[in-house]
Amino acid sequence: MAQRSSLRKINATLHAWVGALCAIFIILVTISGMAIAFSGPLMHLETGAFPKIEAISTAADPDLAAMVAAARTEAGETFLPLGYLGPHAEIATDIPMIYGMSAPPDAGGEVQIVSINPGTNEAITNFYLDRTWTHLLIDFHYELLAGDIGEVIVAVLGLILSILAFVGIYLWWPVRRGFWMKAKRFSLKGNWNSKSFSLHSFFGFWCALLIVIWGLTGTYWSKPDWGPAIIKPQTDILPEAVVERMENATCDGTVSIGQATGLALATYPGTRILEAEFAAPWQPYHILYLSKLDDLDKRDGDRRVWVSSSCANMVHKEQVLGLGKLGAINNAIHSGDTFGAMRQPVILIVGLTLLLLSITGLIVWFKRYFRGNPG
Repeated sequence: MAQRSSLRKINATLHAWVGALCAIFIILVTISGMAIAFSGPLMHLETGAFPKIEAISTAADPDLAAMVAAARTEAGETFLPLGYLGPHAEIATDIPMIYGMSAPPDAGGEVQIVSINPGTNEAITNFYLDRTWTHLLIDFHYELLAGDIGEVIVAVLGLILSILAFVGIYLWWPVRRGFWMKAKRFSLKGNWNSKSFSLHSFFGFWCALLIVIWGLTGTYWSKPDWGPAIIKPQTDILPEAVVERMENATCDGTVSIGQATGLALATYPGTRILEAEFAAPWQPYHILYLSKLDDLDKRDGDRRVWVSSSCANMVHKEQVLGLGKLGAINNAIHSGDTFGAMRQPVILIVGLTLLLLSITGLIVWFKRYFRGNPG
């Protein structure tokens, strides 16, 4: 009993201090994560690019050639189209986008996005992505505006969050009988410290699994290479031999994005185009991301087709199968896409829970270690 008591004290101290030191970062990442659940509306407020449009069947294949033509007209003569983002891809909207560079990179081009009316394939408006506050908010959530170092910090933060949840359950667990009695115990009586401890204990227990899931999925999202090699976030790496074959292709033809789309859909019948990367001066092939409407992974297409920009018969395909899909499913859970229409409410519930636990934890830590209150 003495050893157990000593172990609990050590864990309680670590839980308190590690939680307190990480609390501000957790609060900032949580608030930004809740905000970007509304990235589409936020970006519309900034740019006017994503108005409400009468629902279009998501099963319809996008006419990428028409969309690219409209984007070029909207964005200007120097616009270099680089890809297509379907509805609910990187920015959660009901409206597709064509993205590219306002001018070639060596001429100082910026990332430019043209939103498209999916019913008419006409351009709505265009904007520069890096000039928007919403994109800045997204970057902050993913990497704290600190590049690769920020990604590592966010990934470690997810691991710490999960460990804190496990340790918290260990500390909460009744030493003697009375599990359900304690699980139901909740009181807002007493001073701020008592109220905070009750809230932290009650919601920490009932939401522990949720916290672990969001912590681990966040870590994987930031650093997928830390996960098992068998789990892939998506099929985004073209084998070196295939790259070399496409780069050295001697065909004199030109394969348009419209033709590439047709070849991709023929390769995987019954799928839809989720995203696409167009051939560019530095990339002699198109990449089509495909998925089915009933796929669990939602956001990341688990089927990819690479089509040479000069040889119509030079096509390479990849598909994630079995356990490999867990990577994309992980990302769909963390982004909330798994929950469909409940995506935003779920993200808000998770975010508010993390804010509550962070703030109440800080209050209890401060009272206990700086005010000498053992309660």
